[in-house]
Amino acid sequence: VIPENQRAVIFRMGRVEEGDAKGPGIFFIIPCTDSLIAIDLRTVSFDVPPQENLSKDSVAVHVDAVVYYRIFDPKISVTNIKDAAKATKLLAQTTLRNVLGGHTLAEMLSE
Repeated sequence: VIPENQRAVIFRMGRVEEGDAKGPGIFFIIPCTDSLIAIDLRTVSFDVPPQENLSKDSVAVHVDAVVYYRIFDPKISVTNIKDAAKATKLLAQTTLRNVLGGHTLAEMLSE
């Protein structure tokens, strides 16, 4: 039984089963050939660790952030990337550094 906030991606003999992810509710799987991965569809938040970054005018800046994300398609989330939560966290850190590195300190303070 899959709760309301989750969906199940079913693999039959290692291949993704046709159609959308299953759930919520009750459904049947074949015990020896099917494996199931439950994906949470709720919004997830996490803190980006504090980053020390150099601005465009070579000023050291300490910045932290909070990221919110939500999985819209569980099947793509499971099949295209191994660990979506870790990939999202690393992408947020990289984007934060890239965006701050392209601005001067005055631009950062004004925005």
